[in-house]
Amino acid sequence: MILSGDIIWPKSFSKLSKKPQLFTSLSEDALQRVLKNSTLHNYKAGQLLVQQGDQPTHAYLIIEGRVRTLRTNEDGDEATIRMLGKGEVCMEAVLFMGGPSPVAVQVVEDAQLMLIPEKFVKKFVLQDHQFAANLLKIVTHHYKTAMHQIDAMAIKSPVQRVGYYFLQKHIEQGSDNMEFELPFKKSTIANHLGITPETFSRALGQIKKMGVEVDGEKIRLKEAYALCHFCDPDAAYDCTLSNKEDCPHCPAHAGNCH
Repeated sequence: MILSGDIIWPKSFSKLSKKPQLFTSLSEDALQRVLKNSTLHNYKAGQLLVQQGDQPTHAYLIIEGRVRTLRTNEDGDEATIRMLGKGEVCMEAVLFMGGPSPVAVQVVEDAQLMLIPEKFVKKFVLQDHQFAANLLKIVTHHYKTAMHQIDAMAIKSPVQRVGYYFLQKHIEQGSDNMEFELPFKKSTIANHLGITPETFSRALGQIKKMGVEVDGEKIRLKEAYALCHFCDPDAAYDCTLSNKEDCPHCPAHAGNCH
Protein backbone atom coordinates (compact mmCIF):
# COMPACT_ATOMS: atom_id res chain seq x y z
CA MET A 1 0.00 0.00 0.00
CA ILE A 2 1.30 3.47 -0.91
CA LEU A 3 0.91 5.62 2.18
CA SER A 4 -0.61 9.08 2.06
CA GLY A 5 -1.40 11.83 4.52
CA ASP A 6 -5.11 10.98 4.36
CA ILE A 7 -4.31 7.50 5.68
CA ILE A 8 -1.83 8.59 8.34
CA TRP A 9 -4.02 11.29 9.92
CA PRO A 10 -7.62 10.25 9.28
CA LYS A 11 -10.66 11.98 10.74
CA SER A 12 -9.91 10.38 14.09
CA PHE A 13 -7.02 12.83 14.46
CA SER A 14 -9.31 15.84 13.95
CA LYS A 15 -9.91 16.06 17.70
CA LEU A 16 -6.21 16.74 18.12
CA SER A 17 -6.54 19.78 15.81
CA LYS A 18 -3.12 18.98 14.41
CA LYS A 19 -1.00 16.35 12.74
CA PRO A 20 0.99 13.93 14.85
CA GLN A 21 4.01 15.63 16.42
CA LEU A 22 6.31 13.48 14.28
CA PHE A 23 5.10 15.28 11.14
CA THR A 24 4.69 18.83 12.47
CA SER A 25 6.10 21.43 10.02
CA LEU A 26 7.70 18.80 7.77
CA SER A 27 8.06 19.82 4.14
CA GLU A 28 5.95 17.89 1.66
CA ASP A 29 9.09 16.28 0.25
CA ALA A 30 10.24 15.18 3.71
CA LEU A 31 6.81 13.83 4.55
CA GLN A 32 6.68 11.80 1.34
CA ARG A 33 10.10 10.33 2.07
CA VAL A 34 8.94 9.16 5.50
CA LEU A 35 5.74 7.68 4.07
CA LYS A 36 7.58 5.99 1.20
CA ASN A 37 9.89 4.20 3.62
CA SER A 38 7.15 3.15 6.09
CA THR A 39 4.50 0.45 6.18
CA LEU A 40 1.09 0.03 7.85
CA HIS A 41 0.23 -3.04 9.92
CA ASN A 42 -2.80 -4.11 11.94
CA TYR A 43 -2.42 -5.79 15.32
CA LYS A 44 -4.78 -7.46 17.78
CA ALA A 45 -5.14 -6.52 21.44
CA GLY A 46 -2.63 -8.36 23.62
CA GLN A 47 -0.09 -8.85 20.85
CA LEU A 48 3.56 -8.16 21.72
CA LEU A 49 5.30 -6.01 19.12
CA VAL A 50 8.66 -6.01 20.87
CA GLN A 51 9.96 -8.33 23.57
CA GLN A 52 12.11 -6.91 26.37
CA GLY A 53 15.66 -7.69 25.26
CA ASP A 54 14.87 -7.68 21.52
CA GLN A 55 17.00 -5.65 19.14
CA PRO A 56 14.80 -2.68 18.09
CA THR A 57 14.01 -2.51 14.39
CA HIS A 58 11.32 0.19 14.03
CA ALA A 59 9.71 3.26 15.51
CA TYR A 60 5.91 2.91 15.77
CA LEU A 61 3.39 5.66 15.04
CA ILE A 62 -0.08 4.83 16.35
CA ILE A 63 -2.78 5.48 13.74
CA GLU A 64 -5.59 3.69 15.57
CA GLY A 65 -5.80 1.91 18.92
CA ARG A 66 -3.53 2.01 21.97
CA VAL A 67 -0.27 0.43 23.07
CA ARG A 68 1.86 0.37 26.19
CA THR A 69 5.52 -0.12 26.94
CA LEU A 70 6.40 -2.26 29.96
CA ARG A 71 9.17 -3.93 31.88
CA THR A 72 9.03 -7.39 33.45
CA ASN A 73 11.23 -8.81 36.21
CA GLU A 74 12.41 -12.38 36.68
CA ASP A 75 9.27 -13.24 38.67
CA GLY A 76 7.00 -12.06 35.85
CA ASP A 77 5.86 -8.88 37.61
CA GLU A 78 5.05 -6.09 35.16
CA ALA A 79 5.46 -2.33 35.35
CA THR A 80 3.73 -0.19 32.73
CA ILE A 81 6.16 2.52 31.63
CA ARG A 82 4.26 4.42 28.96
CA MET A 83 0.65 4.38 27.73
CA LEU A 84 0.21 5.65 24.19
CA GLY A 85 -2.68 6.50 21.88
CA LYS A 86 -3.45 7.93 18.44
CA GLY A 87 -0.76 10.14 16.97
CA GLU A 88 1.91 9.13 19.47
CA VAL A 89 5.20 7.38 18.76
CA CYS A 90 7.05 4.72 20.72
CA MET A 91 10.53 3.17 20.51
CA GLU A 92 11.88 6.43 19.04
CA ALA A 93 14.43 6.80 21.86
CA VAL A 94 15.27 3.11 22.10
CA LEU A 95 16.47 3.14 18.48
CA PHE A 96 19.32 5.43 19.51
CA MET A 97 20.26 3.68 22.77
CA GLY A 98 22.22 0.87 21.20
CA GLY A 99 21.86 -2.70 22.38
CA PRO A 100 18.67 -4.61 23.25
CA SER A 101 15.40 -2.88 24.10
CA PRO A 102 14.92 -2.26 27.84
CA VAL A 103 11.14 -2.43 27.39
CA ALA A 104 8.51 -4.56 25.70
CA VAL A 105 5.75 -3.06 23.54
CA GLN A 106 2.24 -4.51 23.76
CA VAL A 107 -0.98 -3.67 21.93
CA VAL A 108 -3.68 -2.79 24.49
CA GLU A 109 -6.59 -2.52 22.04
CA ASP A 110 -6.76 -3.46 18.34
CA ALA A 111 -4.40 -1.10 16.59
CA GLN A 112 -3.13 0.09 13.24
CA LEU A 113 0.49 1.19 13.39
CA MET A 114 2.88 2.83 10.99
CA LEU A 115 6.29 1.17 11.16
CA ILE A 116 9.31 3.35 10.35
CA PRO A 117 12.53 1.32 9.94
CA GLU A 118 15.43 2.00 12.30
CA LYS A 119 17.95 2.54 9.50
CA PHE A 120 15.74 5.15 7.84
CA VAL A 121 15.09 7.03 11.10
CA LYS A 122 18.80 7.22 11.96
CA LYS A 123 19.68 8.35 8.45
CA PHE A 124 16.88 10.88 8.07
CA VAL A 125 17.52 12.72 11.35
CA LEU A 126 20.89 13.71 9.86
CA GLN A 127 19.30 14.90 6.64
CA ASP A 128 16.19 16.80 7.82
CA HIS A 129 16.49 19.15 10.80
CA GLN A 130 12.71 19.43 11.28
CA PHE A 131 12.29 15.66 11.49
CA ALA A 132 15.14 15.57 14.02
CA ALA A 133 13.56 18.41 16.02
CA ASN A 134 10.20 16.62 16.06
CA LEU A 135 11.80 13.44 17.39
CA LEU A 136 13.60 15.45 20.06
CA LYS A 137 10.31 17.07 21.16
CA ILE A 138 8.71 13.63 21.44
CA VAL A 139 11.62 12.30 23.49
CA THR A 140 11.63 15.33 25.82
CA HIS A 141 7.86 15.03 26.33
CA HIS A 142 8.25 11.44 27.47
CA TYR A 143 11.22 12.42 29.63
CA LYS A 144 9.00 14.96 31.36
CA THR A 145 6.26 12.35 31.81
CA ALA A 146 8.80 9.94 33.29
CA MET A 147 9.88 12.58 35.81
CA HIS A 148 6.26 12.98 36.93
CA GLN A 149 5.92 9.21 37.24
CA ILE A 150 9.05 8.95 39.42
CA ASP A 151 7.92 11.93 41.48
CA ALA A 152 4.48 10.39 42.00
CA MET A 153 5.84 7.06 43.18
CA ALA A 154 8.34 8.71 45.52
CA ILE A 155 6.29 11.39 47.30
CA LYS A 156 2.62 11.32 46.27
CA SER A 157 -0.18 9.38 47.91
CA PRO A 158 -2.34 7.07 45.78
CA VAL A 159 -5.12 9.69 45.76
CA GLN A 160 -2.70 12.34 44.53
CA ARG A 161 -1.36 10.02 41.82
CA VAL A 162 -4.83 9.17 40.52
CA GLY A 163 -6.06 12.75 40.79
CA TYR A 164 -3.08 14.14 38.91
CA TYR A 165 -3.51 11.52 36.18
CA PHE A 166 -7.18 12.48 35.85
CA LEU A 167 -6.23 16.15 35.66
CA GLN A 168 -3.74 15.46 32.88
CA LYS A 169 -6.32 13.55 30.84
CA HIS A 170 -8.89 16.31 31.47
CA ILE A 171 -6.49 18.97 30.16
CA GLU A 172 -5.49 16.86 27.15
CA GLN A 173 -9.13 16.29 26.16
CA GLY A 174 -10.18 19.90 26.77
CA SER A 175 -10.07 21.90 30.00
CA ASP A 176 -13.52 23.37 29.26
CA ASN A 177 -15.19 19.96 29.05
CA MET A 178 -17.07 18.67 32.08
CA GLU A 179 -16.73 15.09 30.88
CA PHE A 180 -13.80 13.11 29.53
CA GLU A 181 -12.80 9.49 29.05
CA LEU A 182 -9.95 7.48 30.48
CA PRO A 183 -7.90 6.16 27.56
CA PHE A 184 -6.99 2.87 29.28
CA LYS A 185 -8.58 0.35 31.60
CA LYS A 186 -8.32 1.19 35.27
CA SER A 187 -6.10 -1.85 35.94
CA THR A 188 -3.57 -0.62 33.37
CA ILE A 189 -3.64 2.90 34.79
CA ALA A 190 -3.16 1.54 38.31
CA ASN A 191 -0.13 -0.46 37.20
CA HIS A 192 1.31 2.63 35.49
CA LEU A 193 0.83 4.63 38.68
CA GLY A 194 2.49 1.95 40.80
CA ILE A 195 -0.56 0.98 42.85
CA THR A 196 -2.77 -2.10 43.08
CA PRO A 197 -6.27 -2.16 41.56
CA GLU A 198 -7.69 -2.30 45.11
CA THR A 199 -5.76 0.83 46.13
CA PHE A 200 -6.86 2.49 42.91
CA SER A 201 -10.51 1.78 43.78
CA ARG A 202 -10.08 3.23 47.27
CA ALA A 203 -8.47 6.34 45.77
CA LEU A 204 -11.45 6.70 43.42
CA GLY A 205 -13.76 6.63 46.43
CA GLN A 206 -11.98 9.61 47.93
CA ILE A 207 -11.81 11.51 44.64
CA LYS A 208 -15.57 11.08 44.15
CA LYS A 209 -16.08 13.09 47.36
CA MET A 210 -14.30 16.00 45.64
CA GLY A 211 -16.99 16.35 42.98
CA VAL A 212 -15.80 13.78 40.45
CA GLU A 213 -18.15 11.10 39.14
CA VAL A 214 -16.68 7.88 37.75
CA ASP A 215 -18.85 5.80 35.42
CA GLY A 216 -16.75 3.06 33.86
CA GLU A 217 -14.14 4.88 31.77
CA LYS A 218 -16.18 8.11 31.75
CA ILE A 219 -15.25 10.85 34.20
CA ARG A 220 -17.71 13.66 34.91
CA LEU A 221 -16.92 16.79 36.88
CA LYS A 222 -19.63 18.36 39.02
CA GLU A 223 -17.85 21.69 38.60
CA ALA A 224 -15.09 22.86 36.27
CA TYR A 225 -12.38 23.07 38.92
CA ALA A 226 -13.00 19.79 40.74
CA LEU A 227 -9.53 18.48 39.85
CA CYS A 228 -7.61 21.68 40.58
CA HIS A 229 -6.62 20.25 43.98
CA PHE A 230 -4.04 18.19 42.09
CA CYS A 231 -2.63 20.95 39.87
CA ASP A 232 1.04 21.92 39.66
CA PRO A 233 2.98 24.42 37.49
CA ASP A 234 3.40 21.92 34.62
CA ALA A 235 -0.31 21.13 34.48
CA ALA A 236 -1.22 24.82 34.89
CA TYR A 237 0.96 25.70 31.88
CA ASP A 238 -1.16 23.45 29.64
CA CYS A 239 -4.55 24.29 31.19
CA THR A 240 -6.78 26.84 29.42
CA LEU A 241 -8.50 27.64 32.71
CA SER A 242 -5.31 28.45 34.58
CA ASN A 243 -5.16 31.94 36.11
CA LYS A 244 -8.83 32.65 35.41
CA GLU A 245 -10.36 34.81 38.14
CA ASP A 246 -13.18 32.35 38.81
CA CYS A 247 -10.80 29.46 39.53
CA PRO A 248 -10.44 29.20 43.32
CA HIS A 249 -7.10 27.44 42.96
CA CYS A 250 -5.67 29.55 40.14
CA PRO A 251 -6.32 33.21 41.04
CA ALA A 252 -5.28 35.70 38.40
CA HIS A 253 -2.56 37.14 40.62
CA ALA A 254 -0.88 33.77 41.12
CA GLY A 255 1.79 32.41 38.85
CA ASN A 256 0.40 28.89 38.80
CA CYS A 257 -2.07 26.51 40.39
CA HIS A 258 -1.54 25.44 43.97
